[in-house]
Amino acid sequence: MTRSEATTASSRPTWTVGEKYGFATACDHGDADPSRVWYTLTEGAVTEVRFPRVDVMSLRTVDFVVADGDGYAVRTFRERRDLPTAVERECAATRDDALCFRQRARPTGDREWELTVEHAADPDADALLLDVTFEGEGYDCYAVVDPALGGHLDHDVARAREDALLARYDPPADLEPAFATESGEPVDAALGVASGGGFAWTTADVRGGDVESALREDGAMDRRRTEARGNVVLAGRLASADATLAIGFDDGGDEEAALLTAEDALADPFEDVRSGYVESWQSYLDGIAVPDSVDDDPDLLAQYRTAAMVLKAADSKRYPGAGVASPSVPWGDAVDATEPSDYGYNFVWSRDLYQTFTAFEAVGDRESAVDATEYLFEYQQREDGFVPQNTYLDGRTRWGGEQLDEIAFPLVMAHQLAARHGYDLAAAGYDYADVRRSADYVAANGPRTEQERWEEEGGYSPSTTAAEVAGLVCAAHLAADAGEDADAVAYLGLADHWVRRLVDWHATETGTERHRNTPYFVRITDDGDPDAGALRTHNNGGGTLDERNVLDGGFLELVRLGILPADHEVVRNTVAEYDADIMVETPHGPAWYRYTGDGYGEKRTQPGAPWQPDMTGEGRLWPFFTGERGEYELRLDDPDFDPERLLETLAGFANAGRMLPEQVWDRPGENDFGWTFGEGTSSATPLSWTNAQFVRLAWSLDAGEPVETPAVVADRYGESGPDDGPDLDVTIERDGDRARVTGTTAGDDLVVKTRRATVRRDGGDVDVSVPAGEGERVVVVAASGALPDVATSVASDADW
Repeated sequence: MTRSEATTASSRPTWTVGEKYGFATACDHGDADPSRVWYTLTEGAVTEVRFPRVDVMSLRTVDFVVADGDGYAVRTFRERRDLPTAVERECAATRDDALCFRQRARPTGDREWELTVEHAADPDADALLLDVTFEGEGYDCYAVVDPALGGHLDHDVARAREDALLARYDPPADLEPAFATESGEPVDAALGVASGGGFAWTTADVRGGDVESALREDGAMDRRRTEARGNVVLAGRLASADATLAIGFDDGGDEEAALLTAEDALADPFEDVRSGYVESWQSYLDGIAVPDSVDDDPDLLAQYRTAAMVLKAADSKRYPGAGVASPSVPWGDAVDATEPSDYGYNFVWSRDLYQTFTAFEAVGDRESAVDATEYLFEYQQREDGFVPQNTYLDGRTRWGGEQLDEIAFPLVMAHQLAARHGYDLAAAGYDYADVRRSADYVAANGPRTEQERWEEEGGYSPSTTAAEVAGLVCAAHLAADAGEDADAVAYLGLADHWVRRLVDWHATETGTERHRNTPYFVRITDDGDPDAGALRTHNNGGGTLDERNVLDGGFLELVRLGILPADHEVVRNTVAEYDADIMVETPHGPAWYRYTGDGYGEKRTQPGAPWQPDMTGEGRLWPFFTGERGEYELRLDDPDFDPERLLETLAGFANAGRMLPEQVWDRPGENDFGWTFGEGTSSATPLSWTNAQFVRLAWSLDAGEPVETPAVVADRYGESGPDDGPDLDVTIERDGDRARVTGTTAGDDLVVKTRRATVRRDGGDVDVSVPAGEGERVVVVAASGALPDVATSVASDADW
């Protein structure tokens, strides 16, 4: 019996696990008409195919049902890890010169069949090809396609023809889209599915509908539907044991055009399409250098190449440089997918993009490093210099929190391009006015930040202060190059002042019963008084602790960015306390938690269950800390850990697809979800930051020091910190919308700077009046010796 009437969906499904074993797109980012398809892979399914941009998930899953027509039916994809499984699944990388993967599925019992799937994004079309090989006498294989054409699982219209499957997006007029075009219209996607060997049976149904349920549960195909509307599912029985499936897309909402794209993609053999896809990545790898640290080790070399390719694959083709933090929804199997929403890590964080920049810069991919920097200034920077917490690809604010390291890092990027690659402000799409805007924002609002690098707490953070100092020093050198000497003096003076106060603001002298190696750096303090013993309640359910008992690895940025030497007393004390508090020795080597009491991870109430924002999570180990530690160890004459071994440890955290995760499981023993000690969890995988860290550590091993370090920062502070500046004795008085500075200085120059004005005077007696608007918190007064080897002193009316 055939039913053609449309039905309506009622179930509320989720996205899929964040644990991806593959991520890919054609490497044609610079082409005028690139392929606009990205995809990820789990064990048993193609997941969250993206079209027409890397941030828009337009298809939830493509998986398979194997059935014998007599009541036996199993899926290749397991929706939840705590469910029993009748199928062995695997997904592994097949090449190290392209993002190529092979998925296999086999039954766990005495039945005999095997399904193998390989994939390629067509570099000449908006199409994804799946080459399917099925072996098993007496069994049928069905492809099951779960569209999400509006970036969520609803308002789709699906049609099943006898020879093809089609779907389009049809939202109500008043639905606010999560992802929109430049004109503000919803992304209007459609898809078509064709099989090179044809389909022997097809259906369109809603999720949980009678036909779809019968197929999944019993392999029954005595009925079919030709149309469904809402949360839809498409399925087709493969007419041939060896078949190539093509999924074509159209961004005009035309499913027939999408099907034509799929059919055109099938005109050439899969091997030819894959060959073109592979060549696109080979061409990219030919343009990047390989460090000696991995060149003689096939496994490390393969991981290095994969990490570099993942970073490039995560880049937008519509907005060059806009690399997403991860092509995943962390713990997506617990995230409702039915409403238009800003899911997962499919967005751009300035902080994460800085990490990616350092990797591109290290491998010699100057073009991608430039693109990332240009993107931040063009799309993310606001008129006042502010950079929001993260944005959509087109620069619209997603989360608008103030994180001052994210505002400072683009300044470091701009300087590194100028100093190392000759890409100065005259060549760039941004200019000194853009640099000044963000540097002034940091100067006026730092060092205290509303949120530190874990996006949860406000206060005085060593990692944020490190980025702020590096950003101001880099901005000062760009200012001097632009002939803006007064700005240079002010930025250097402020940076020097903050470096002189580092220990006062961030390191406790008293310690606690748990931590006796004093002074040591704490994660963050609310008011810059690390000895106060203030209680802080973690914003993710990690509990309430004395600030002196909360440690993280952020202090190591002070070393990596060239502000403190690795053997600085406070750094060494903190390393000892940090290792004792939050280091875990995994089967691969040492790893660290984000910070003491972190609650961002799988549940502690049901160990291993997906994280949800209900304050019952427990943070796991983050692999990129192993890489950060390796860079720190390179600065020591007598390292605690072998940096080369730490690179191997970091590689060991990758899965069979060489995807490097955000977090790995932190303990031995069994759990209901099958997580393995030292292996990835359902957190964001692959995480761009982790891949960038692997690349950067590989190059740092060659250099014998962290390649991230800005030379101008390390040269300024070296082993002994900032030089003593000239005497400065001034008084700052407010009078309405002006500030008057009076006094004297022994410096050659004096600069008074507010957000509204910058005034430069000769040294000696001082009497300067400048505009300082209501609510303006900082008036910087900097005295200096002669540029460029300036020593500075600073006074301010800020409450430091």
